[in-house]
Amino acid sequence: MHTDLMTFSEQLAPLSSLDACLAHVLQVINPLGFKTLIYDYAPVPVSHEGALITPSVFKALNAPGDMHAQWCERGYYQIDPVQQCAARRTTPFAWSFSTDTHWNGALTEAHRPVAHYICDYGLSTGLTVPLHLPYGGFATLTAFVDGAPAEAEQHAQRNLGEMLVLAHTFQARASELLAPAERCCTHIHLTRRERECLQHSAKGLSAKGIAATLHRSEATVNLHLVAAARKLGARNRVEAVARGLHYRLVEV
Repeated sequence: MHTDLMTFSEQLAPLSSLDACLAHVLQVINPLGFKTLIYDYAPVPVSHEGALITPSVFKALNAPGDMHAQWCERGYYQIDPVQQCAARRTTPFAWSFSTDTHWNGALTEAHRPVAHYICDYGLSTGLTVPLHLPYGGFATLTAFVDGAPAEAEQHAQRNLGEMLVLAHTFQARASELLAPAERCCTHIHLTRRERECLQHSAKGLSAKGIAATLHRSEATVNLHLVAAARKLGARNRVEAVARGLHYRLVEV
């Protein structure tokens, strides 16, 4: 099978939701032997300390019913070796938790809960396409291969190019369909006034200048800036602005 980029893009264009687009992707790749599809999107992929941030979108088709809860509420996303690898790569890759490969040998005890969960549900082999997006966003599209582990891994390797085309075409449409709330990083929550003060600080205004701009007292502005810095784990105002930029809470 060879996917025509323009044809696939035209097929996705009239679909009005991410769920519908993903269902179409799964329909296209099912004849290739892929039975399950996972898509996730994070407007900011890692914290300032380098830890993975739970994505704002996590969708699983033909997957275990509790997978969303495990990955997004119980911390499996942060210890998922596939996600950790994807965050450091720009090219698609095949992986397996069942075969005796370098990948499996690199698993640590921290990864074991994810590996056991995946294997218990018969999803031990797959391929993942990392999607590093404009303005710092990050997504992955992962397809799980049906079949015996050794054969499945070879099958995944053979379809890396096909999935690369599908994933990038899908993401182009997905970027148009993401809801405003899904585009925002919720790892750090600042109040509207805290963000406002930090934004003015990023533009070089002093607390006195911000107070004059917002028609608030200088003491009130300082309180907002201190609160923002505390939430961001920053030691001073300069670091608070830098971290605000990292989490896309501040624009320049």
